[in-house]
Amino acid sequence: MFDIILRHYRRLGVFSFGMAFFCLSLLAHSGTGLSSASYLIFFVLCLIGYGFVALGLYHVKSSQRGILEIAGFSAFVSTVVMVYLPQHANFNVVIGLAVFFGVLTSMWFFLHSDVSRKIGARTSWRARHSSDIPFSSKLVWKHIVPGAASPEDHCTGMVKSYDEDPDDPDTLMITFKGRRSRHAEYEITFLKKEEPSFCRFYFQGTEADGTLVDGVFSLSIDVIDRGNCTIIANEERSGLSLGALIERWFDDPLGFQHDRLLSLLTERYSDGDGVNKPLAHPAE
Repeated sequence: MFDIILRHYRRLGVFSFGMAFFCLSLLAHSGTGLSSASYLIFFVLCLIGYGFVALGLYHVKSSQRGILEIAGFSAFVSTVVMVYLPQHANFNVVIGLAVFFGVLTSMWFFLHSDVSRKIGARTSWRARHSSDIPFSSKLVWKHIVPGAASPEDHCTGMVKSYDEDPDDPDTLMITFKGRRSRHAEYEITFLKKEEPSFCRFYFQGTEADGTLVDGVFSLSIDVIDRGNCTIIANEERSGLSLGALIERWFDDPLGFQHDRLLSLLTERYSDGDGVNKPLAHPAE
């Protein structure tokens, strides 16, 4: 639960605040005449309630998590629209809900349209993540760098296969498991590789939804001592649609990769009490 909140707090916040403001606007337009304190209590209760709704929706259908931020944005827009509707004048909840679902539908189709692709194609995604890892740099390298170990050892748990280029040892074809039966396929070429401290590679390929992308990923691993290191990951990616760019910002993919890496290392190389197993860390 905490990991979900940590990595998706932006998504949860936009959905919860947006829906709470929208419900508050519905209540204000309905002519109840409540006091300011009553409105505040109603807003806080809605905020908490929609927070739990967001967590529940993520657990039930995490693959469709993007609907949460779209619904949140739609709720904010609907609230602004309703500000210009006359209070108590032929207004009812049905009209408010019609405004919300109209905005929601329009926003959903726009973010998945050709226009969204054209806008996104002119924008590059850039992200950076740094953290301390209580494991050796060699173990981190093995489980995060593509091709350093077998596909099932990659920290994301999403790598299906590696295929080396017989003519270029620095080039790999990687297939990632996608949603349903779809897969993402990339060709990566290492521009620099210094095991186990630094790598930088160029990638190009097809996302699970068919989008053509390319970019550069770099990873720096700095040794703190024999069993601890600091990792710094940077990624730049081009070719995503506007909708994909927005969803990626809410996803925090580099933070997600860190969580999966730490979880895998802890499961395989710790004794269950947070203590590293003997001989788990070869000398740096």
